[in-house]
Amino acid sequence: MIGSGLKKLALEHGMQIARGVAFGDMCGYATTLSEGAGYKNIAISTKLTLAQKEVLHEKLDQHKLGKEFRIQELRFCDDGIQIQFLDNPGTMTKIRAFIDWFYPCLADAGAAGTNICTECGSEIAAGGTWKLVNGAAYHLHSGCAQRMIRDIAIEEEQERQADTGSYARGLVGALLGAVVGAVVWALVLSIGYVASIIGLLIGWLAERGYRLLRGKNGKGKVAILIVAILLGIFLGTIGGEAIAVGQIIAAGEIPGATMADIPLLIFYTLVEYPDYLMQVLGNIGVGILFAFLGTFFLLRKASKETGTKVKDL
Repeated sequence: MIGSGLKKLALEHGMQIARGVAFGDMCGYATTLSEGAGYKNIAISTKLTLAQKEVLHEKLDQHKLGKEFRIQELRFCDDGIQIQFLDNPGTMTKIRAFIDWFYPCLADAGAAGTNICTECGSEIAAGGTWKLVNGAAYHLHSGCAQRMIRDIAIEEEQERQADTGSYARGLVGALLGAVVGAVVWALVLSIGYVASIIGLLIGWLAERGYRLLRGKNGKGKVAILIVAILLGIFLGTIGGEAIAVGQIIAAGEIPGATMADIPLLIFYTLVEYPDYLMQVLGNIGVGILFAFLGTFFLLRKASKETGTKVKDL
């Protein structure tokens, strides 16, 4: 879904709202407005030659995009441009300023406008249709849209046949990666810190392990990564507590206890002391929050790799 800021901007330009995005013509170019946790996004569907891209790159290089417009990422694709903004108070003002500056640059570079089919590059005189492809709206000839859908289906079928990976191997790889990350998490937690960068590390290691053991690219990949990340946080948190208890035993503060007693001591303390249980659960909760904040874009990327999603608008 999109918030009130993007809705207001869309309505000012006569755009439509459907499927959780705003889409339509903005300043002469097929545009999609969307947002998510911590970001707002503009997708411009257009045809650009290499020379036109170079012209736009030169203009973009003259500005500090992050400082001036809060742009986190600006990426040129084969069929358009993706711009992602950091979503903080005041970001809508930055987005409006970017639109006022950048869209005239598109016109100066000769980029194809809304009336040009992004599939065949010809003018859409009549019979045009809008399709939402992986979250970006495209204005196409009806025939071109049908051909695009067929081509995507054929390509994905070929990829499925060529994909010799398996979810089982991917699960093992993701879990092994998450366990390695859990060790780092435990060490950091034992010295009194919780950092989102460690959450990102757990996610990265889980995804890396998934790939190394040739996990299957499909809808199950994201679910497996989420399970692995949760396990990594849980093991890392308990591991951090185990290190702390081990230090207490080593200091002789629990007479008669040995390192072999650590699991039992943790279990006993969790059962008998509600405050300790709440502390551990709190650490797990904070760890999960930081982990998914750190791995949000990683999981989003993994989700996009599971196939091309085409919807009618």
